[in-house]
Amino acid sequence: MLACIKTDLGKVELVEVPRPTPGPGEVLVRTTLATICGSDMHFLDEFPNEVMGKMYKGVLTPQGLPMGHEGVGIVEEVGPGVTRFKPGDRIAASCLWGCGRCQECLRGEISICSGGGRPLFGCQAEYYIVPNADVNATHVPDGVSDEMAILATDIMSTGFGAIERAGLGFGDSVAIFAQGPVGLCATAGARARGAGLIIAVESVPERKEMAKRLGANVVIDPREQDPVSEIRALTDGRGVDVAVEAVGTQATFEAATRVVRRGGTVSSVGVYGLYPQLTMPTTVASFLHRRIVTTLCPSGWERLEHLFSLIRHGNIDLTPLFTHAIGLREIQRGYEMFRSKEQGVLKIAVRP
Repeated sequence: MLACIKTDLGKVELVEVPRPTPGPGEVLVRTTLATICGSDMHFLDEFPNEVMGKMYKGVLTPQGLPMGHEGVGIVEEVGPGVTRFKPGDRIAASCLWGCGRCQECLRGEISICSGGGRPLFGCQAEYYIVPNADVNATHVPDGVSDEMAILATDIMSTGFGAIERAGLGFGDSVAIFAQGPVGLCATAGARARGAGLIIAVESVPERKEMAKRLGANVVIDPREQDPVSEIRALTDGRGVDVAVEAVGTQATFEAATRVVRRGGTVSSVGVYGLYPQLTMPTTVASFLHRRIVTTLCPSGWERLEHLFSLIRHGNIDLTPLFTHAIGLREIQRGYEMFRSKEQGVLKIAVRP
């Protein structure tokens, strides 16, 4: 089969590899849709393969690191012990899988599994394996398209999770720093959650327009205005109830801590691969009694089914995030496009 493999730091290749055979608890999925994520860029550009091999034991192949953790497809083969799936089922799996037995998994916190769970690598291929499928995957309902289902496996769950874990209430104000795919999902999640004033911070024109489309009342361009000053002015100097950091830089994290009200919440879903530590100002009044939460994509079959129900019945449509479509054989061009943000790219539909 053909698979996208990271062969070196910053380099992906389309490689012919053996088609895997599912082991106990696993299913083999024939890919119908994959995509490229911001986390893929972190894995590609920031972590050498030997580091990835130490972080996630057993993930490297002789060719390198199998890429892609977002996929939807048809069950091709079922391994021993799988009870919920059979060949021919259309399924989606969370981008993070868990063992289903550790304390974290038993609490429903699949994404922070301490029993061997990790990211679901290898979806950018003609076939991929889902480990512990009964815990980590579920059927895609007929009323949910492949495009919507694949967004639920990662960025929708992450962006909505940033809003949920912040405890945003009806009418609360929120500022969301960066409107990449995850930030845009946080914007849509805030609107779905019943937020009042939603302020987005973004400089890319196409992303600014998408933020408005998904529910932002105001979009601040940091190239033209100081976001901290503008957000405080928009809230009469009080600050927002919730500030979401959705890009993963020191500057945006610090800005989020400066715009939140006294007693408010900073919610971070940024990936800080290049930052071994973060700092924040202690001289601002909101430092006192502030709450800071971080979110790693809520995962597991129950999470997916809740999101599918929201998609079907909650008037949620995130498919406009798909701005481009390519075939698997064009995956290298897709990575170049995603890295450079050219042509207003947000999400790329990748089909074998």
